[in-house]
This record gives sequence, C-alpha cells and structure tokens, in this order.
Amino acid sequence: MADLVQELMARRPDTPFEAVLPEEAKAEFWERGFTKVDRITSDEEIEWLREVYDVLFEGGANAFVVKDVMTRIDQQRGMRVSQIIRPENYLTELMQTTFWKNSRRLSAEILDLSHDQMHGWGHMVRKSPHDDEALPYHQDEAFWDPSFDYHSLGVWMPLDPATVESGCMSLIPGSHRKGIHPHRLGMGDPAVTYIEAVDPPAKQAVPHPIPIGGASFHHCRTIHGSGPNTSARERRAYINEWQAVPVQRATPNERPWYWQRREAMMKYAAERMIPAVA
Repeated sequence: MADLVQELMARRPDTPFEAVLPEEAKAEFWERGFTKVDRITSDEEIEWLREVYDVLFEGGANAFVVKDVMTRIDQQRGMRVSQIIRPENYLTELMQTTFWKNSRRLSAEILDLSHDQMHGWGHMVRKSPHDDEALPYHQDEAFWDPSFDYHSLGVWMPLDPATVESGCMSLIPGSHRKGIHPHRLGMGDPAVTYIEAVDPPAKQAVPHPIPIGGASFHHCRTIHGSGPNTSARERRAYINEWQAVPVQRATPNERPWYWQRREAMMKYAAERMIPAVA
C-alpha cells in the first residue's frame, strides 16, 4: 500500500485550471446561503483524486476512516456513510491540488478576505450505493467550539454525479441569517458521530445537484442535509472548509451538544491512540 501511495503522489497532475466565480454567485451566496460553480478543477485531477480517495478509504497512508457516521463510533457497521477528516494530514500533497487552490481563492473572494487571512481543512464523505439512510439536517458551525465566532464556508465537490437519486445536498435558503439552530445528539448518544437540527424547516429545503468537478459553496450556518443514495454507484464528495481565524468570545455560546459529543469523541480517540474524531 505504501508503494501505491508513493506512485500516486508521483503522478499528481499539474494541468492548470483557473476556476471563475460567476458574476452573480457572490450575491446569491449572501442572499441564499449557498451558490455553485460548474467547474472548479480539471478532468485529469478528478480522475487522480478518485484514485487517491479510494486508497485513503482503504486505509492507505494510515488514514483513519469513520466507516459509518450514523452509528456509535465504537460500533461501526461497515462502509455505509463514511468519512475522513483532514485527509491532507495523511497526504500533504492534497494542499497542492488545483481544487485546494481554486477553492481557497474563490472562498476568499466570497468572504472578502485575503489569502493570508484564510485557513482551511479537508473532509471526504462517501455514500455507499443502495443505502437508504439520509444525513440529517444540520449546520456546520454547530459542530465547532462555541467559544469562538466564525466567518466561514464549505466548498463541496463531487467526484461522482451528485443527483437527487445519489443523495445530493439539500439546503434551506436564508437559514444562514438566523443564527445557530438548536441541535441534538444523533440517536441521543454523544458517541454517535452526527448531530441533527431540532425540527428544521425541511419543507423549505431545495435540492442542490452538482456535476462532477463542479462545486457548491455554502455558509457555515446554512442548514443542509442529504438524502439516501438509491443509485447503483457510490457517491464520493471532497469538501474543503475555509475560514478567517476564529474570534474568541467573552462568553461561549450555549451549545450543550458540542461539549457532550467532544468528550465522547476525545475519549474514544485517546483509548485507541488515533487522531481526534470530529
């Protein structure tokens, strides 16, 4: 496996591709809480990223894979809805990709930040074919330390068709302007990886299909989820999260689910001597 990883890194494509943010996209982002571009990287890089993705999900480069986000972290059922947090920690070459560079540049444009004001990390999510489970509605910021204020967005790129059938994201327009919605622990258990918004206005959600190599940009407070993958193929997505340096609050926000979940995940990570699970 180590030889395969080295071989993959040696042939990382360097095909230049400069993604462009459509003129209306920034205004749409701040109005609706999300927008998209039809293309953010080259076909060559997409093909390469698919190979890298599969190697990582097989445990290559010693990547830690959460195999089933819908259950307790210590009771995984196999590769259902699986994820890798910060894959660039295992393969630093991911920070040299066109996707990383373009997503950072366009995110800076949307957030009105300079490159040196931004930092980010990656997140890979894989949905197995014929999986009937939906990822519940949530806000990204609801997962983060409530001791800080954030100025942030996520860039979500599919490596396979992201359609309603395959479980594309659905987002609730304007929800980013209404603060952090109350959330609860998945299954009422802090050792379950996911959290979910309490009674979100799901009827207002709109599906957001994205073509292979395109990208969705969504605000860290936009309520979103994704449906089951009823298709016959896996659905792989690669996300980069970009933000300004978080600002320390005098008083933390009241988000009890964060502390309960953090304690359970840190305990699991310490017992198994693995990187902390987000």
